[in-house]
Amino acid sequence: MVLSKDDLSYREIVANAVCGRGSKYSQTTYTLRPANRPTTIGGCWVMNHHYDGLLVGDYVEVRGRFDVNVWYSYNNNSETAVAKDTVSYVEQIALRDLDLDCVRDSRQVDVRVLQNPNCLDATVTGNGSEILVRVEKELGVELVGQTKLAVVTCQIPSKKEDDFYDDSVSLLEEVEIED
Repeated sequence: MVLSKDDLSYREIVANAVCGRGSKYSQTTYTLRPANRPTTIGGCWVMNHHYDGLLVGDYVEVRGRFDVNVWYSYNNNSETAVAKDTVSYVEQIALRDLDLDCVRDSRQVDVRVLQNPNCLDATVTGNGSEILVRVEKELGVELVGQTKLAVVTCQIPSKKEDDFYDDSVSLLEEVEIED
């Protein structure tokens, strides 16, 4: 079947769609002040990550927190302890491919963790009273909202109702559009 441009029209459909997205990788150094003067570091881990995102202009602000735990020795390596601290962060993630026609009242921010917060290294500072912990993470965001989509439509030749459902795929494969 051959269709001309006169046989085609379009409709606008309102649908929920991704109206913008972005991601950000970051490394941050946090300072822990343990109860004892550390001698060496035995290990470091991050857990209990919580976060939330909010649209601010053309970027998403992600506010989060997680627990940093450092196992260390003290008293000339004769005893061990764990230094624990809950740290907070704020990341501003720029949105790309932002659809400005997305209905403002319908927008939702979805935040995904692309890489969980992870301790890269932990070191005792020069004066020996603090531990510096370097943590990496990567966050991704999507802005989802209602937007209009234009869909090309055409009039399908008359067929019996039952035939349409059986042959709809083969009919669509046969359509050619003439200039």
